[in-house]
Parts: sequence; structure tokens; C-alpha cells
Amino acid sequence: MKKFLSMVMAAAMVVSLVPATAFAASSDFKATAKVVDAQNFADGELSAGEAIGGSELQLTLTTADTTKGVDSLKFTVTTDNVVDLVKDTHIKDDSVYVRYDGADVTDEFKAITVDVTDDNEFEFTVAEKIEKDARQFERGMVIGIDLSKMVMDKTSKGKTATISVDSDDATVTNGDDLVFASVESKGIKASVKDTVDVATEEVAEIKELKIEPAVGDTLGAVAKNGTDIRLKLNSGFEFVKSDLTLSTDKGKPVPDVAWDDDEVTFENIGDGITGAEWFKIAGLNVEATSAKSGSTATIKVYVDGNDTVSVEVAKVVDYTVSMSVDEDEDVPVIYSGVSVDNKGITDDSDHESLEVTIEESFAGAWNNSKDFTLSVPEGVYITDVVSPTLEESELNGYDDEKAWFEAAYEEGDYVDLTFKRRGWTETDPNGNGDASKDPAKLTFTLVLVADPNFEGDVTLKLTGDAVDEQEVTVAKFVKPYVVEAQQNDMQIDYRNTEIPTSVVVKEAEAGLWDKGTEFVLSLDKIDFDDEGKITVDNKSGLEVKDDEVKTTKVDGDDAVYFVVDSRSDDEAATVTISGLQLYMDRSLPAGAYDLEMVSPEMNKPYEETVVLNGTKDKVDGKNNRTIADINDDFVSYTAKAGFVNIVTAGREDTDSFTTKVVVPVGEKYVISGETKQEIPVPAYINADGYTMLPLRAVSVALGINSNNVLWDQATRTATVMYGSKIISMTYGQKVVYVNAAPIPASTSVEIKENRMFLGLRDLGNALGVTDITWDAATKTATLNGNK
Repeated sequence: MKKFLSMVMAAAMVVSLVPATAFAASSDFKATAKVVDAQNFADGELSAGEAIGGSELQLTLTTADTTKGVDSLKFTVTTDNVVDLVKDTHIKDDSVYVRYDGADVTDEFKAITVDVTDDNEFEFTVAEKIEKDARQFERGMVIGIDLSKMVMDKTSKGKTATISVDSDDATVTNGDDLVFASVESKGIKASVKDTVDVATEEVAEIKELKIEPAVGDTLGAVAKNGTDIRLKLNSGFEFVKSDLTLSTDKGKPVPDVAWDDDEVTFENIGDGITGAEWFKIAGLNVEATSAKSGSTATIKVYVDGNDTVSVEVAKVVDYTVSMSVDEDEDVPVIYSGVSVDNKGITDDSDHESLEVTIEESFAGAWNNSKDFTLSVPEGVYITDVVSPTLEESELNGYDDEKAWFEAAYEEGDYVDLTFKRRGWTETDPNGNGDASKDPAKLTFTLVLVADPNFEGDVTLKLTGDAVDEQEVTVAKFVKPYVVEAQQNDMQIDYRNTEIPTSVVVKEAEAGLWDKGTEFVLSLDKIDFDDEGKITVDNKSGLEVKDDEVKTTKVDGDDAVYFVVDSRSDDEAATVTISGLQLYMDRSLPAGAYDLEMVSPEMNKPYEETVVLNGTKDKVDGKNNRTIADINDDFVSYTAKAGFVNIVTAGREDTDSFTTKVVVPVGEKYVISGETKQEIPVPAYINADGYTMLPLRAVSVALGINSNNVLWDQATRTATVMYGSKIISMTYGQKVVYVNAAPIPASTSVEIKENRMFLGLRDLGNALGVTDITWDAATKTATLNGNK
């Protein structure tokens, strides 16, 4: 052990004698290489042995303070297509410089040396000075090498001179095959500002054709006296004769112009423009005579003394009108059932949709002699239109685009926007092929609200005889609260009945419900008692004014409510209302009763929201047609359809049973309403082919108290007391008695596994059910399948 410790100490002493810079890893130092002012030459422009001039290699240090231990950096540079460096040294010590923050700091470093190691390779080193507080290598520092004296070995067309940089002291990125000089073809290049769209048999104007030198500063041979420029179109396209303008940076020559179907020639351009840097041709019109959709119009440019070049100028599109939104923009999320001012919630959205663009593929594609319609989903309403703009057009009979939209919404009875024919002027109403007209482009943004129960995407649909039907998603609505509740199948056995399940109200996002916002739950024709408990989760921070259920009047019925006393903060709130009791009149008919939930602070301002151009009900000259007016107060606040399902009627109706019951043969459960009820033994099909149900288990699953299912062992008779009905049956008999009246049964009552089984169809008949179906594929019987 002592020997081991002494070896460790000796090793530590050796390490302490090694300079710290010996441990500076090259990976801690990085540089990015690039060529500045790479030189381009036309074929024949660069003489043999002539220096290229102007080009530099720059290495930018990208390391942080971890490089302070590095005292020198060496780089290896390899060239290609450069005259032998050994015979003709183009790189010297003074070719290397160091800059920092734009200032030359070369003198602040020690020796900067260049060493030519091969005919195409050299090394250079930059070292720090030893003096205290001397400058060190820093992030952002630039080490540059002047390449202007380099001489290309081969200077024919297409040749390049390249340089590559490597280092053992640093990681060099982008350091391979950097071009610092090239020889290109002598010639021209052609371009247009943008390609244009054109339909078959239609005309489009080219967006200015520009001709300039491919290499060098001036057009050279292009600008000599007597030069011609010839333009030729590809098959399927022709030029349409028009007034053309030829201009240069030296002036506007007026040459002769010769026309052919697919050619235009500028002849004898003239003198006085020698040394011009570019030509521009404006006013060119192209017709897609036979080219089909998807084809591209290409112009070949011929200039005396230069190679031919081609440029794409137009694309053939369908004769269409398209509707679109910016796909890079997020679809705005808006809350349902609230006004544009977001009363009752803290959301600050402006209810604006994505901006919509409707445009024609070319001038004249949009036929104004046809109606067109914009539709939003049912339950969504337009309250305003923002910045509607119809470019390159005029409106007929409307002060502006907004008035056009207002009239269209009213014409559509506030359901659709119906734009009547000839409401606007087409871009080319005379059909004269005037290609100078830009395609019509309509842009607008809708301000939207939606019914409390509307949620999901708002799909704007464009239809009409003049357009193809198409859709775009412009907004998305979510509910500010979600109500979770179950259906409760209940009997009217007494006046005050407790609902066995709770109602849960969930906030859409933390802090959304404003302080003072009230939530009211009600049932049509059924009163809530002043009983129950309100519980708020312990994570959200939300508080309510009272945790005991209180009642208020809604349309004459007693409803329960709670009021937000303090907003949630960390998480969205969950409010649970349990132990609710109902005051149920025995005269209520059987059937489903919906639970409604209303927030007066949110929903009343929503109903009072004025729609776009609500002119049908003007008050003092103001637009006052509201959503409630349009809907005739038919705004749905249903939170749970069939929340209370009365399965036995009042005394005036003793024959109704409305619950949907699904019985899968062979399974130990039935589905009653929305509830899956376990049963101890499954239903089966007897020898006569009838579905048989275990009487007691199924009766209890249907909501009948177990004490109301009686068994007389002596007579082997079962009796079920169901509301006002007394149903009895005896083993082995094919008859069922309802209130002592015999009803023939389809099959005999059976006993299996010590349990009485009754035919499903016979039980349905006893309950007054006529809707009984059988699915042979799934072996499933259903009572009240259409409920």
C-alpha cells in the first residue's frame, strides 16, 4: 500500500511540472473559414501569370475564454489550380494579419510566419507575445491572409482556384475547397421580377425582363452599334403585339421592333449606350395559346456575340378563383358564448379570424354575373369585418367594401354572406384581353362569436356558380367551461328525490372565470331543492361565495347556482356539485329532461351582441339586431341532454317505459340508459329461440328497488312492483299479468340456476315498450333502441 501511495505522489509531482498549455485540447479552440471578395473573370479576361487581386481568406475564432491557455496557432493551407508556390512565392509573412472589433491588432502578436512546404501547400503561424497583459486569442478575432497575389495555373472557361484550411491546434469549420477565383463563360443572364400566372387562351403581362452580363460590369458586345436582341417563346405560347419599352442605365434607345407569333426582335439598337450595365424590356404580353395547366412559358434570349440564355416568365394555371389563409399563422382560439368584449371572463382576444384571401388566377376569371356565398357553421355569427379590400376593382352601389359585406350578411339572413351578382366590377369587364389588369384580390378578417355549446373549428366555405366550392379554417372556438354529468334514470315515488350522481364544472384554463361570475343550473319543469354541497378543488386557488347550494328562479323553476369569489391562479378550477335534490311532481310525464347551465355575466352580453349590419331592427338610427333577435331566443345552454330520465310516468300515464336497454346475450351485464349494470348470470337464448333475462337482476339494473321484486316459493310466482304497475308471472306459464290483466307471452317463464328467467320481449310488452330489436350478428337485444 505504501508503495502504491508513493507512486501516486510521484506522478502528481511530474504532472505539476508540465506547463498548463500542454493540456489545452484542440477541441477547445474553433475557427470558421470563409473567402472574402472571391474574384470572377470572363473567359479570356485573365492573362497568363496575372495575379487575381482582391481576394482574402479569413478565419474567425469562435471559442470562448477556454482558449486563454493556447499561446500559438498553426494552420495548414492547401491550394488547387495555383502556380507552383515554391517557384513563385505569392504568400509572405506580411500577407497575414489579425483584426479584432474591426481594428488591426497584428503588431500586438509575436512572430507571424509563413512557411511554404510544397508546390501547393503552405503553413502559417500566429503566436502570442510573452509580456504580461499582452493580447491573447479571443472569441471574434479574425486571422486573415491576403490572396490577391495568387496566380491561377489554368484560366480557361470553367476553371476555379480553391483553398482548404486545416489545423492540429484547432477545429476548422467550412474549411474545405473554398473558391477564391473562377473563370466563367462570357455571356449574359436574363431574369424577371416574378413569374406571372396565365390561363389557357388568356393573356398575361411579363413582369419586366432584365438582361445583364453574366460576368463583369458591362454588357460589352451587347451594347455595340447594330446589335440585335431576339426573344423566342417555347411551344404553346405566343407574343401579343403591344407597346414595348426598352431601357438601359445609359438611356432609352428606340430600335426597330419586328413581331412574329413566337418571336420579338429588337433590331439596330443603336450607338450611344456603350458600356451599359443592363437592358430592361417592359410591356411584353404572352398568350397561352395551347399550353395546358402546369406548363411554363420560357423565353430564350439571343444577343449578338453571346451565348443563349433562357428565363421562365409565366405559369399556366386553371381558370379558377381560390380562397386561402396564411398557413404559417396560428388559428386563433376564441371562447364560445361570450361577447366580443369577453364579459365574464378574463380573456383578451379580439375574436378576429385569420385573414382570408380570395383571388382569381388571372384577370377576368371571377365572373361577376354569378352570385357567390360565404358560409360559417351554424351557431357562429359575424359581428364585424375588418379591413376588407378588393384590389383592382370597383363596387357597384356600395360606398365601400364593408358596406358590401354588410349587405351580403343581411341578404343571407345573418346565416350566410350572400354576395349578389354584379355587386362588383370584373377586372376585365369588356373581355378585350387587357393584360395590364391585375387579377382581382379580396382580403378580409371576420370578427366572430359563437353559441355557448358550439366548439371546434370555424370552417369558412366559399360556394357559387362562378367558383369551385372550397373551405378554409379561420378560427377555433372552445367552451369557457365544461360540464360533466351522467344520465340519471329516476322514478317518481316521492316528491323530494336525491340525484345519485354529482355535476362537475371545469374551467377551460387557469384564471379564466372572472370574480363575480355566476353559474346557474336548471331543469325544465323540475325544481331543484335548496340542498346540496359545492366543493372546489384544492389546487386551483379558486373560491366560491358559498359552499352550500342555493336556489334562484329561472323561467319559473327553482335552479341552483354558485358565484366565483376569487379567481383561480395555478391551475384551472374544478367545481363539484353533489347531493342535489329534486322536487318532482307526480304528474310529470316520463322522458328525458335536459340540464342547462347559464352564466348571466357571460351569456347575456353574448345574446345582446349586435351582428354585422343588424339593420332590420333600428333604434334611433343605430344597428341593433342582436343574436337573440335572429335566433328568436333559441340559444342552447344544454349542459347534459337527458340528465334526468323519468322512467315511470305520473299517474296520468302508467304505461310508458322510456329507458334504452341493451342486452348482449352471454355477457354478465346490461346497459341501461348510459350506465353499464353488472348482473350475476347472463342472458341466454332458450330452445324456442327467445332471449331470456334473469328477472331480479335485470329489474334492479333498470332502477327497481330490490324490495319491489317479490318471490312466492309456494306458487313459484314472481311479482315486480314498478311505479303504478304490478307485474307478475308464474314458472312454466306463457302469460304475464299486468295489474291483474293477462298478457300472452311468447315463451314460458323458466327457472335456471335457481333464478327465474322471463323472455325479453315479454318484459318489454309488460312495460309498454313496442320498440324491440334483435341484432343477430352481435347477438344483442335492445329495448327502446331509438331513444
